[in-house]
Amino acid sequence: MLDTPKHPSRHSTSTTPIRAMRAEGQRVVVDLADGRTGKLSTRWLRLACECDACGDTVSGKRWLTPADIGASVRASSINVTAGEVGVVWDDGHVSHYGAEFLAGHAGAGSGPARFQPQLWSSDLTARLGRFSFDAVVEDDEMLFHSLRALRNHGIAMLTGVPAETEATARVAGRYGPIRETSYGKVFDLISRPDARVAGETARAQIPHTDESFRYAPPGFIFFHAIRTGAGSGGTSLMVDGFHVAALMRTQTPELFDLLTRHGVTFHREHAGEVFFSAEAHVISLDATGVVTGVRYNDRCLAPQTASEDEIDGVIEALAELTRLICDPQNQFQHQLQPGEVLVFDNQRVMHGRSAFDPTLAVRHLRSCNIDRDGVHSAFRTLARRFAPEEAETVLYQGAIF
Repeated sequence: MLDTPKHPSRHSTSTTPIRAMRAEGQRVVVDLADGRTGKLSTRWLRLACECDACGDTVSGKRWLTPADIGASVRASSINVTAGEVGVVWDDGHVSHYGAEFLAGHAGAGSGPARFQPQLWSSDLTARLGRFSFDAVVEDDEMLFHSLRALRNHGIAMLTGVPAETEATARVAGRYGPIRETSYGKVFDLISRPDARVAGETARAQIPHTDESFRYAPPGFIFFHAIRTGAGSGGTSLMVDGFHVAALMRTQTPELFDLLTRHGVTFHREHAGEVFFSAEAHVISLDATGVVTGVRYNDRCLAPQTASEDEIDGVIEALAELTRLICDPQNQFQHQLQPGEVLVFDNQRVMHGRSAFDPTLAVRHLRSCNIDRDGVHSAFRTLARRFAPEEAETVLYQGAIF
């Protein structure tokens, strides 16, 4: 049966990045148009077929399984034409693949490229992406550019947002489904004497990630300024967790290592209502050792459990991270104005603020959360339209351990 390509990355094109392919036992040799030579696993190539009989992995209507492909599978013939590769298998099955798709796997050896975040410190001011509310709400291309800024720096600013409660969900909903938590779908942070959470006090807050006590902390956070009392304190302090992790890795590698492999417990309890507790690595790494996420909130640290030989090292690692977070050289500082929204990756960017005088002004922010996979899905979907070459890039998955 002939393969009917369904996934955009596997469609044939008019270009031919592959000159020839030939079977060599358990491997298929790929001669690329740029002169390089790569190899593909024969078993992988058979499993990558997405014809009507094999099914489509993108939609999940998939009928072929890894167990159906034996180690002895072989290609009887391979035909390379303009932008397409046809393979006849030893059992008579016929598959068609996009040449660019196969060239990407044969050339790189690992498929789509992994995105490299752009790190920042106090120098973010000149690089921060700023986007108008009207443009993001009405124009998909501008929404895509704001999503690209979130991908690059983990943070973006929206301006001209109505200082009205209804506007929070309206703009946040453009980025993905709003995640409801025990604090509600949209949460009002209003400074008050009977504060339930630290965000409702006037005290300074060390930059932190929100809700580190959850198994899966919020992915992206929207802070919509309604009233800010500009000029009376309450300056937002934003820190790139990937930047401070890189500093630790260079300056104190033994402490960095502790935060990547030793579980740290965070908790939160409102008596009779909720009791959250989660043990996780402060710094998450992928299988190659690349930082993928950060979770840290000094105010939610539970009494830690560790051996007598390790506990002081864990505390020193947390202390060093805190020192780096509190260093003004690592902080982007901004006085939020009514009508501004800070959107940021809660598993990369830590947020805090300076103290303010509650007798001079009432501070009112509206906050809501969107899961990171929803935001990344929006980015990839729009990238198909506005930057197809970026749609397949592997994005960092956050604080996943």
